[in-house]
This record gives sequence, structure tokens and C-alpha cells, in this order.
Amino acid sequence: MRIISVAFNTSDLRRAEAFYGELLGLPVHHRERELVVRIGSSALVLREGPPGPGRQHLAWTIPRRQLTSAKQWLASRVTLLRDADGLDEFDMPSAWNARSLYFADPDGNILELIIRRDIPDDRDHPFTAADIQNISEAGVPVAEVTAAASEIRSAFGLPGYGSGSASFQPLGTVDGMLILVTPGRAWFPTKEPSGTLRLEVVIEAERSARVAPAPGIILTSEPRPAA
Repeated sequence: MRIISVAFNTSDLRRAEAFYGELLGLPVHHRERELVVRIGSSALVLREGPPGPGRQHLAWTIPRRQLTSAKQWLASRVTLLRDADGLDEFDMPSAWNARSLYFADPDGNILELIIRRDIPDDRDHPFTAADIQNISEAGVPVAEVTAAASEIRSAFGLPGYGSGSASFQPLGTVDGMLILVTPGRAWFPTKEPSGTLRLEVVIEAERSARVAPAPGIILTSEPRPAA
């Protein structure tokens, strides 16, 4: 699975442009009442409007040998998020074979830089925004995680990824995942609750489909190009 685009609301387009474009150095361009941010091979579309009762989550994959360099780059621009023990760098569950850094955007959305050791990208020069590969995780708040996961797997042909629970279920592959969570569940490593008024995610999957697993949330797939 690959994430093509993620769209949600922002309370201030100009502030979002200053953060994503000027501070982080990501390519941005405007459409009517929207800001499009290029994040590697993916796009983040920010739309003017109330951001919702909770926060969004996105993870961006970076080359597996660049975590230290990326941490220096990121820490010079934003405050790294820490857990209750004061840690600011985290190993994921062993099945994920990954390690992460977290930070927040101006709306409080929880963003993540993650190395996935199973992706063979061994760039090791000093990190820049151009080294971000893609959006590889998008949080999807749904009231009935188990039922929504079943519907999404069936519609798109997605596998589960690692272990899950009634309040947390990753779907997809190492290249891209939908992270289904119950609204209000805190995004690691913070106490910020998940939730949204509007979320649209377009993915590349086995077949074309459209699923609306919760009010305001639309998931759409495009078939993989023929080999």
C-alpha cells in the first residue's frame, strides 16, 4: 500500500504555510482555500476550516541511516515531543523494525519521522527535507475499529500490520498504513486525543474502492499500475 494524499482542515492556512513551507522547507503551493504540501511522493492537502475535536496523526518515512542527522535537523526547527519518562526517540514494536521522532504542527497534529529498517534506502548524507520519502501513516479515527478494519481490508485488499486491538488497528504494509483508532484515544507519545471533522485519504491498493468508515472520513483507492 502507498499513501497518495491526505487531506484535512487547518485553522490558519498562512500559519500552516509558514510551518510546512518556510520552517520545514517542504514544497508548497496554493489552490483555492487549500495549501498543498509535497511530502516526498505523497501530498498533504490542508483546507481552511475548523480542524475538529481532536488531532490528526501522520508519519513520514525517512532513510534508515538518517535518524541521527534528521533528529539534529528537526530539533533545530521544532520542539521534539517527549513521553512521560522524558524520552524523545522511540523504538516501535519489534515487528515494525522501526524507530521514530515526534513533533507537532501549529494545530497540534502529531507528526512523526520514522525510519523503517526493512526499506532499503541507505542514504547517509546530512538530512534535509528532500530526504523524506513519503507519508507512510495516516491516523483514521473511527468509533468501531474492528468493524471498520474489516470493511477496509475487504474493500481495498489490505492486510493487517502487526498486532492490534479494539481501539488500535494498523492496516497496510511497510510502505504505507492506515492507523485506525477510536476517537479520543491519545496519540503516542502525548495525551492529545485523536479525532477529526474531515479527513480524506487516497491510497494506492490492489483495486479501486471508496469507503466512508465514519462521518466526515472518506478513504479512496487507486489501483496499482500494471507491472
